[in-house]
Amino acid sequence: MMISLSRACVLTAACTVVLTACGGSTGTGGSATPTSSVDVGKASAVTPLDSATIARAEKQGSVLLYTNADAEQMAPVTKAFEAKYSAIDVRVLNMTDPQTFQRYATETATGVRTADVVMATDAVGMLNFVSKGNVLDYSDPNLKNLPDYARLAPGVVAMSEDPVVAVYNTALIPKDKQPKDLKSLAELSKSIKGKVGTTDITNPMSFGSVSNYTAKHGDAGWKNLEVLGQNSGVESGNGNLMQKLAQGQYQAAYFVAGSVRALIEGEEAAKVLNYTYLTDGTPMLPRAVAVTKKASSPDAAKVFVNFLLSAEGQEAACAGGFTPYRDGVECAYGLPAVEAVVGADNMMLGGYLEGIVKNKPEIVTRWKSAYDR
Repeated sequence: MMISLSRACVLTAACTVVLTACGGSTGTGGSATPTSSVDVGKASAVTPLDSATIARAEKQGSVLLYTNADAEQMAPVTKAFEAKYSAIDVRVLNMTDPQTFQRYATETATGVRTADVVMATDAVGMLNFVSKGNVLDYSDPNLKNLPDYARLAPGVVAMSEDPVVAVYNTALIPKDKQPKDLKSLAELSKSIKGKVGTTDITNPMSFGSVSNYTAKHGDAGWKNLEVLGQNSGVESGNGNLMQKLAQGQYQAAYFVAGSVRALIEGEEAAKVLNYTYLTDGTPMLPRAVAVTKKASSPDAAKVFVNFLLSAEGQEAACAGGFTPYRDGVECAYGLPAVEAVVGADNMMLGGYLEGIVKNKPEIVTRWKSAYDR
């Protein structure tokens, strides 16, 4: 999902709010502050592509990427890649997942150049994209050094495993009163009706969060969502959600894209906002990448994916606010940092849910009923 939230947007919103009661950092006693003090494990071997493929990639000279990540997120990744492979330029087009899949279909039908690599959070959209024959069944040599959940579908791999978080306006809900789990937030929402926000189920981040949370908790999870549904405002995307939260229209928000973590830690935003992982279940949503079947620069695309899965690429991803999952990668937002807060059993990690394409209509219908949409 594209996050329509720029660094300037959040900080401007934060600065326009008079918050004389606020101050300090994002740290809370059991909250999910970033930390690099956890054990990140032993670095696994990195397996580059063969020299012939790299030579062809350099001759092709460029990679066209369609991605749901914004420009600031991608900047550290593209800079690090181009520093390593100076003969290959990366062109990044930012769009929503549905726009990515539709644009690819239109461009391939008309014969114009299209994406060499696609990056998306929408599990159902990506699986449908694969089923239509749009993905090259490329198996990167790094996969043998990565967890099994790194492979999402034929030709599709996770470049990061991004959590969703709860975010609070610290002037309106003091840090020691901020719920650390969704069940407690649901209970609090009864007393602050309309002051809690989330994003619509049509947003892939929201759908991924709901589907993963309810897969873990079943009817008990749905009961929490039904309570929240009667008391929550619903926004189309994280940009509106975060602006209203910073301005005080919302006191709390949940199932927020984890990429806001880096933004919240800015000096001004930290006076207004605080985030936490959900200790009763933090969905870890894979951000998938794939080389397209109609890539004009297929070898350059493979080199780019190979870089994303390397330790160097995962470190660059961390700098952009993504959540790397490769062992040995130092990152304040990495999987070990999340696990240190919620525990391994409460990290909803494991690739795409089984049957998610078939089950989507039922999940969407039940969510709409809970939220009166």
